[in-house]
Amino acid sequence: MSEVKVLGVSGSPRKGRNTERLLQAALNASEEIGGKTELVSLADFHILPCDGCNACIREKKCPLDAEDDMEDLRKRLEDSDAIIFSAPSYFGAVPGVMKNMIDRSRPLKMNDHKLDGKIISALSLSGLSHGGAEHVAEAIIRFGLMHGMIVVGGCGDPLTSAHFGIASLQSEGGWRRAGDDSIAINNAREVGRRVTKIAGSLEKA
Repeated sequence: MSEVKVLGVSGSPRKGRNTERLLQAALNASEEIGGKTELVSLADFHILPCDGCNACIREKKCPLDAEDDMEDLRKRLEDSDAIIFSAPSYFGAVPGVMKNMIDRSRPLKMNDHKLDGKIISALSLSGLSHGGAEHVAEAIIRFGLMHGMIVVGGCGDPLTSAHFGIASLQSEGGWRRAGDDSIAINNAREVGRRVTKIAGSLEKA
């Protein structure tokens, strides 16, 4: 397989915690089959909220780029073959730092669909077992579809594996870290493997 660039984007405002652990599991699995990975945390980026000026429609760029780090992040997104987004559920939705990134990615669409054809997948987690992580994954996938990206999920054991890595910090025995949710970790690893394989296959084609 030729080298596949897999970018992992942690959409949590908290660094080095559950969201990144889930994402790192996926990236580790990608590396095991030859993927070249990079993990970036949105907590390291200053991203201003979109103010709806619509300059990106007319000028194909955002005037806020001169004031924050979004241009750097957009370049990393463009330079990747596959992108895995990982985010926690904040009251049933993506955290504000990730919503800012989603909104400010609009120039990539307005400037000839720069993310068109790239692979995207989603990882998510919530505190409670039914705390909205599925909705977060759906929001990430919807974002990808609006950019013309190709959605890829895991294809593990159909009886025990889910298509995305979705963790819960709540278990029957009490509270745990995402890294202790073995099902979610295995699903995340399957996501990492599969996005790398599909991106590699598309590159060959």
